[in-house]
Amino acid sequence: MAKLKFKIDDEMKERLDKVSEAGGYSSVEEFILHIIERELNKLDPGADESEEDIRKKLEGLGYMG
Repeated sequence: MAKLKFKIDDEMKERLDKVSEAGGYSSVEEFILHIIERELNKLDPGADESEEDIRKKLEGLGYMG
């Protein structure tokens, strides 16, 4: 399994702790993985999805300008 490392500020960490606990997740990491998986499924639901289709979805969701 690959590992990623990133930094978040203290306020976001506190929010993640609160929401993941309220949602019944065993850890913040489990909660974050769930969010990422859900978003990836929205953006890239199948192998036939083109890069242009994904880009349009990202723009529509406000991830790209």
